[in-house]
Amino acid sequence: MNGKQVRLFVAGALAAMLLSFLDENIVTSAAWQITRHLDPAHGLDRLPWLVTAYVLAATASQPLYGKFCDLYGPKPVYLFAVCVFLLGSAACGLAQSMGELIAFRAVQGLGGGGLMSVTLIIIATLLPARSRTSGAGLGGGLVALGIVAGPLLGGFLCQYLSWRWIFYVNLPLGLLTIVGTVFGLRMPERERGEQRVDVLGAALVTAGATALLLLARWGGGTYAWTSPVILTLGAAAVLLVVVFCWWQTRAADPILPMSLFTDPVFRVAAPLQFVGGFTVLAVPVFVVTYLQVARGVSAQASGIRLAPMAIGVLVVMMVSGRLIPRFGRFKPVLVVNASVAVIALALFGLIRADTTSLTVGLLLIPLGFGLGGVVQVVLQTAQAAAPEDRLGVVTSGTRFFMTLGSAFGTALLGEVLSHRLTALAPGGMPGPGHARNQVYASATSTTFLVAAGVMVLGLLLALAMPDVAFDASDGADDADSADAPAEDASGAAEQPVGSAGPHDRTEPAVQAA
Repeated sequence: MNGKQVRLFVAGALAAMLLSFLDENIVTSAAWQITRHLDPAHGLDRLPWLVTAYVLAATASQPLYGKFCDLYGPKPVYLFAVCVFLLGSAACGLAQSMGELIAFRAVQGLGGGGLMSVTLIIIATLLPARSRTSGAGLGGGLVALGIVAGPLLGGFLCQYLSWRWIFYVNLPLGLLTIVGTVFGLRMPERERGEQRVDVLGAALVTAGATALLLLARWGGGTYAWTSPVILTLGAAAVLLVVVFCWWQTRAADPILPMSLFTDPVFRVAAPLQFVGGFTVLAVPVFVVTYLQVARGVSAQASGIRLAPMAIGVLVVMMVSGRLIPRFGRFKPVLVVNASVAVIALALFGLIRADTTSLTVGLLLIPLGFGLGGVVQVVLQTAQAAAPEDRLGVVTSGTRFFMTLGSAFGTALLGEVLSHRLTALAPGGMPGPGHARNQVYASATSTTFLVAAGVMVLGLLLALAMPDVAFDASDGADDADSADAPAEDASGAAEQPVGSAGPHDRTEPAVQAA
């Protein structure tokens, strides 16, 4: 691939990632219109499943996508993910009942999980580590755009068209992504050899992840933590995880090799991603509810109020992307970002109902630093240390733990919020007014202080992360410098980006912290 082809594909891939990011959040802005149209009597009770079905399918499928990429190459797996996502989107737009819509959201999530993971795998394959970190600002811009644009776009489509267009809008952009991938992406063919798909491992990881996510979402809310349903589900989740781990040590070609945890980088990156997901990725929902309940901000206006957080995400990704190549190491930037995340969560734990809008906006900026500066750098570190034949499972594995952490963080921090509300207002929430605003703000501040305490563990893990460095010459020949593969004096073309040559990836130096 020449420079133009790489840039063209990356632009289309980032657009697909934006679609996946928006689709996780855009449904909330159309919730009332969906339930009123499909099931006005019981739709609100089933509404959480619109989000849960997507997240369950996207999370459970991530290890499979990583393994399939390592077996068959990322390109066919990516096309499969995009097609499934578009099929699910079209079916969601045509749904005639809440049951159909929930089922089709699961299909959409099955493709959506691959959109993000496989895109990251392809970009890591095409671009050297220096180019990936330098381009992190563009990824930060997408995340920032998603934070603000999700509620706004969903509200606009529902107001002027129909809730069905929050799904139909995916189709034209997705088709462009397919065209760009088919005609623009060039990647080496993988030698499949005797490798086979670990069907039993796939079934176990899917069942285990589903049980864990249902445990996180149902526990303390739909069912009490001590209820027979939750106790049974918890026991099943533990059993499935234990059996899956045992089977991965015996399978000929495992989905998530347990040998990954013998690697010093992945061994720290996996729990750090879980903590990062638990804290910084889970807290934006509590920011939104604080703005709506304690500050009286409308659902659509809350997207604009989150702009400072989006700015923080963008800035930290751009700065990190410049500092990592300059240092030639990931760890210093990771430690600083984790420290900022702890401080940001603790500062947001000081908010009250009468905190000025300017102060809230200023506090959201470092919160965005934590949101964008931890999990992204951990992923880049794990990718830089991964051998070529395990890039897929390492990428999808770290994202798998991040998603699990985010689900558990949303559920358990929600429990903290609920218990604090009960303690502050044992007779029930006060009516609209200053008392209710103060109670909810106080409960929210406690939730953020708990998140800050959990993130301290993340900081300790960042300090324990082995120091991964890449060659200073890595990425020196930028794709912008040429529009076609160069030729040497003999007329033979040099190996293009993405070829399977011996110098395609620079093996990183991994030193003990």
